[in-house]
Amino acid sequence: MSEPKTIGVLVPTNGTSPQASPNERPIGRAALLLATEGIDVIFGDTLRQGCIDGYRATPSGWQAVQRVAVDAIHDRYPSQIRSDHFRGIQTETNGVPMGNPLEFTMLCRDKIESQRRLEALGVPMPSVCEEPSEFSDRIHQWTTGFLKPRYGALGIGVRCVTASEPMPSELPGVVPGRADPAILQQAIRPPSGWASRTVRVLLQRTVSGGWFQGTPVVRQSRNNPVANAAQGAEVVSGHGTLSTDCLEAIHSTVGQIAEAFDRLPEAALMVEAGVDLVLDSEMQPWLIEVNSRPRGRMEILASTDPRSYQAAHVEACARPIRVLAHRKTKG
Repeated sequence: MSEPKTIGVLVPTNGTSPQASPNERPIGRAALLLATEGIDVIFGDTLRQGCIDGYRATPSGWQAVQRVAVDAIHDRYPSQIRSDHFRGIQTETNGVPMGNPLEFTMLCRDKIESQRRLEALGVPMPSVCEEPSEFSDRIHQWTTGFLKPRYGALGIGVRCVTASEPMPSELPGVVPGRADPAILQQAIRPPSGWASRTVRVLLQRTVSGGWFQGTPVVRQSRNNPVANAAQGAEVVSGHGTLSTDCLEAIHSTVGQIAEAFDRLPEAALMVEAGVDLVLDSEMQPWLIEVNSRPRGRMEILASTDPRSYQAAHVEACARPIRVLAHRKTKG
């Protein structure tokens, strides 16, 4: 780049310096790496007229800074749980570009709207129903389905249901004490011997304007139809676990999703997405949802196999910040 760039990363700080040193965390190491490339990274959650208060990673620790003007913002803020503060942040951007843009975050949050938009762009997904009065008829047609909170995240409130079970019109959402409208999604028959096999692929924009597909991360369970690591699901790399044919099918499907993203109005500042797929009985992938603030999957691989995935985890943290810095340079 012709001149240094400063990127603000929106994360909760609660006014205190991070506990771990920059070298102890992948995002800290990513910030140190980016500094060698002329990209200054400031982490914080206080924005005033396009300037951020927060913390800069240095080799000797975290440096508190105030009123640093930023060229772009990387949004990693938990906007549902801390919605009031997030709304305040939005009023102080002062025209500074944000990736992912708010429009894409809101699209991903709404499982019905995101499915309709992606289906219209040619991406196949399991059938979904948003009308509780139709749940009973749909579940009799499908036999099995998944009830989900419409605006949910982190797997909260998701459960597998059959025709013999009650299906409420509301479910617990990601915000404590607040219910979300329930939606019903058709269940895909899992591979033989498994209750569920799902795949997360981290899809990130590259400096050249294309898309990078990360290592497919498999969550699988032989007895729980909701493959959730917190509930005991096994988390493994797709490489060495899935067949070459299955990996090629996943790569092709995620490529199709990336092409659909590029046709969205929000595409210009989209920098990353977590693509969640489910594998059917023929080991073919189906998109079930998209997350605008992906987290956790690479961290698990890096903790279990640091030699193979630690560097990839650091680069996954750095890539969207680098893209925002280069895009600003290009104007």
